[in-house]
Amino acid sequence: MNPKIVILMLAQACYWFAVLVGISLSTVIGLQLAPIESLATLPYALISVGALGATYLLSILMQRSGRRLGFQVGALAGAVAAGLAMLALSMQSFLLFCAASVLMGIYQASSVYYRLAALDEMPPQQSGVAIAWVLSGSLLAAIFGPSLAQFANQWVTEPKYLGAYALVAMFSLLAFVLISGLSTKSKLSTPVANQTPQTSFLKFPIYWLGVGNTAFGQGVMMLMMLVAPLAMHQHHYSVESGMSVIGWHLVGMFLPSFISGKLVDKLGVYSVLLAGLGVFAFSAVTSLLGTSELHYHISLFLLGMGWNLMYVAGTNQYNRAYSATEKGRAQGMAELIIALAAIIGVVGGGVLIQSFNWQQLNTGLLVVLALMGGLNVWMQTKQAR
Repeated sequence: MNPKIVILMLAQACYWFAVLVGISLSTVIGLQLAPIESLATLPYALISVGALGATYLLSILMQRSGRRLGFQVGALAGAVAAGLAMLALSMQSFLLFCAASVLMGIYQASSVYYRLAALDEMPPQQSGVAIAWVLSGSLLAAIFGPSLAQFANQWVTEPKYLGAYALVAMFSLLAFVLISGLSTKSKLSTPVANQTPQTSFLKFPIYWLGVGNTAFGQGVMMLMMLVAPLAMHQHHYSVESGMSVIGWHLVGMFLPSFISGKLVDKLGVYSVLLAGLGVFAFSAVTSLLGTSELHYHISLFLLGMGWNLMYVAGTNQYNRAYSATEKGRAQGMAELIIALAAIIGVVGGGVLIQSFNWQQLNTGLLVVLALMGGLNVWMQTKQAR
């Protein structure tokens, strides 16, 4: 395998370890440090806010100065964020912990370009495989991350959770070292020739459809992933059961990476996108069939698989619509929209669960999936003509 793809895959694993700690602990720590209980979820929300603010700017930086610098900035921000979080825990400072969350958002923003950087290193006919291999690094974090975090918390017991964030700092610095080790001759280190950026990609429907498909998959996944533990709580399941369901969801998100890229390269993006929508539909149908713990496990596992297929195929789709000089703007705008979709999913999930139950939400999801599938079929037919 291309050694640069291996570096990106390992950097992805390092980042996702930080994500797992953030998902597991930020709200818990927020509840511990916040002056009022209603602010407990603010640190987690600020990660998304930081990512939203940095996504486009990092893309422009990479266009001008090379991928490597952008990735180094992100990994360094992750290390500083972990250090601030450790200081916040030591000082019991909610404000410092919020600042750490914003910086972690910068790390998140840089990480979304790992899969896009892989496209620079592989021929077009292997673009799906390149994206998928990078995403597969996240599976390493999903499998080993929780155990490592538990070990770190036992290693440093006071203040509570300090060890987990110390490990986040170590993994962020490891990502920095991995990216820094890329050859100066690597495309990841070399900016695109200094030409006037163009925006002709905005005229191509395929660009907007690819961005829309990727953002749709991201938004749906975030909404249902957030709502599932809340719905399980309403059905009187334990917190441990909810964590188990989310753990299997994460496995579902990244396990298909070993085949989803090959499917895109062999069958084409439209076939894989429709397959992703179909798997999303199976996830919703599973939830409609029952609310046992097994139903939740299967539904969330399928939700992760559907996201993977749409994310890999949609990314591949929109990346065919721009030239090298447009890369910074095209990728930056696309990833900004995808990040915004994730925030809408998180906020929307919190609002919708107040008015609708789990099965009603899945019924509505089936309707939306049918509309999205119809749009893709119509666009494919139109393109063929």
